[in-house]
Amino acid sequence: MGPLDLGLSAVGGPLKRLRARHFPVFLALLLSACVQQAVLENDVRSAQWKARTLSTAADPALAHAALSAQLVELEALHQRDPDDARVLGLLERGYRLMAHGFVELRYLEALGAGELAIAERERQLRADAEARARYYRQQLKTAAAASAPLAVESDFAEPEAACARHDRAAYEQRLNALLAAAETQPEERLERALSRRLAASWLSANVAARCKF
Repeated sequence: MGPLDLGLSAVGGPLKRLRARHFPVFLALLLSACVQQAVLENDVRSAQWKARTLSTAADPALAHAALSAQLVELEALHQRDPDDARVLGLLERGYRLMAHGFVELRYLEALGAGELAIAERERQLRADAEARARYYRQQLKTAAAASAPLAVESDFAEPEAACARHDRAAYEQRLNALLAAAETQPEERLERALSRRLAASWLSANVAARCKF
């Protein structure tokens, strides 16, 4: 006795027909999800290469414009996948570079020129970039995912300490050394260029006046 003898369909019941009808839809959704993930992965890898390329730039003005655009792109990637540690790391490092490199430079240049209102505005922008960097650092799941210290951060630890001690000789010696320092590999080019510009600003009279030598 077969299914036909019992009055059943030879091609299966309603559930089987329902599966057959909706399988193409399910397959299309699955393929769409795979394509979206592949596109996202490609975009993240592209962002990593852009960050590496940016680090080789020698012109801080052009690099500032490029970093600003890159951070907007990274924010959009973060919206697409909030848990991607690579994107979080690029955002954290990018905002630190913005705060302690580009915005800090504008702050010091305004301070050196006696433009106190502009300096205060830049100080606020630096604080905002630092807050964004802290936020993305907190989103990283492990300490190992956090990016390494930036040269524009570590380079000025000694001059800052000399400033606090009111030690003009040590202050100027370290800053002059930064002015003469050269990159040892292409990826250091941008940070070295920023460090030189920052060191020159630290040596200006109005900026050095903070140290009360």
